[in-house]
Amino acid sequence: MNTKLYKAGIQHCTHPLKRMMMLAVLLCCAISLTAQEEQVERNQVYNIMLGTIRYTHHNEQLPPIGGAGSILKGVLTGTKSIQAVHHEEAARNAIVRGLSNAYRWRLNERMAMYDDAGEGDLVADGLITNIQVSSESRSYKDKNGKVHITTEYKGLVEATVTMTNARTGEVVATPVFSDQSLSASDPERALSDAMNGLARRITSWLNQMMPLQANIIEGNAIKKNKQKKVYIDLGNREGGFSGLHMSVYVVKTVAGRDARQQIGKLKIETVQGDDISLCKVISGGKEIKTAIEAGEQLQVVSY
Repeated sequence: MNTKLYKAGIQHCTHPLKRMMMLAVLLCCAISLTAQEEQVERNQVYNIMLGTIRYTHHNEQLPPIGGAGSILKGVLTGTKSIQAVHHEEAARNAIVRGLSNAYRWRLNERMAMYDDAGEGDLVADGLITNIQVSSESRSYKDKNGKVHITTEYKGLVEATVTMTNARTGEVVATPVFSDQSLSASDPERALSDAMNGLARRITSWLNQMMPLQANIIEGNAIKKNKQKKVYIDLGNREGGFSGLHMSVYVVKTVAGRDARQQIGKLKIETVQGDDISLCKVISGGKEIKTAIEAGEQLQVVSY
């Protein structure tokens, strides 16, 4: 609705009843628009501009090996650990994936620092400090006395990401991320799994920094005096999706401040519109049911 034209219509309307009805419609529209603006602000999406990503061992090289097969297996023969320098690009890509998959952050490599940045936008610079693969061999005897040797490989990736305010240049945070993975047969697999773990840790950190938020708006299914399903005011418009896990809090005002107490957890089962989803209660069904019946404000936050 074009509210400007509608206001103009009210000004030229002389019939009292029609004028009152038009004012009521305009008020409803204003309330609806305000609610939508509050929801967008509640889960506002911010930009991350990718800066530089460096590797501290960039100039190193793997030692020469002979024969065919896995590069890392060949290098690790008789060696405890090495820097897998040929995986530098894979580590860089893992950082980029981690920055790209957060709920309320959008990676924007074209945003110009200071010029196009909005309030809350960040610049992310990465420093890869470790891309390490190590091996450990163990020997054992079978029942016939024959000696067997098994080798286990461990991949370890470590990086620091410096988050800077894109408008002021002020450093906001410098989280350090590390992930490792084991493989009984393949050092490449161990390292690849560690890279994936690093990406997940970066995404998780960003999601904790800026979680998705919503409210329980209505109860649904109840069984054995416990709330089994509820509706929340989060849908397609703000990034809600099936499978999203959220904590449930009772919100009370204490001395003019909001105080929260966690009472349960839920998971979005189906997104049913722009601003509504049906959720399954995972825990705290009894407490959530009691709070809904008491008319308490129930806030949900992704985790």
